Amino acid sequence: MSWTPPIHVLLCPITADDESQIAQIQLKPLFYAAQKEALARVGDDEDDQFFELAKLATGLSVKELDQLKRPDYVSIAQYVHEMSTRPTAHFLKQTEEQISEDNPDQVQLLLPLAVAGQDVTSLTLEMPALRATKVMKKLKTAKERAEFITAHCTGLMIPDLAQLTVPDWTQLQVRIDDFLNKPAAFFRSATSK
Repeated sequence: MSWTPPIHVLLCPITADDESQIAQIQLKPLFYAAQKEALARVGDDEDDQFFELAKLATGLSVKELDQLKRPDYVSIAQYVHEMSTRPTAHFLKQTEEQISEDNPDQVQLLLPLAVAGQDVTSLTLEMPALRATKVMKKLKTAKERAEFITAHCTGLMIPDLAQLTVPDWTQLQVRIDDFLNKPAAFFRSATSK
């Protein structure tokens, strides 16, 4: 299954920095590292966060974004919100049943990752050993702990995580949360998610 970001046709075209007209915008996926950096730059104000992420999702400059009519901006903000909060399965139109019918520890990626010269389209998760969770708990921030355990469970290096789309990151966190918090019986059940 492959995914392509949508095109947003503007209600009201805007003028690009080069004076050309922009009538539609090819939206872009949000990537984990870029989103993390953007949010760190702007702080806690939700409007500032959405504006910063809209720049990433559209590739528009501040001057170009400022010209958008509110309904166009709301549409882009909805896309940003979905990209920021929904797992990969949402974008690939997978149901919970499809995910658990397949191997739930085999996670389909929204976009391939380039790892060691190879395009990786899915990741196989492994449950963390107790020693890994002990190391994780010693790390200072929640982000550092999440990155460490995600790298451990996926077999990726921490720098590789930067290439994940935000929906891929979200999808991985759901299963890793199961690994960290569910009892063994959850995984024995044929209907486990």
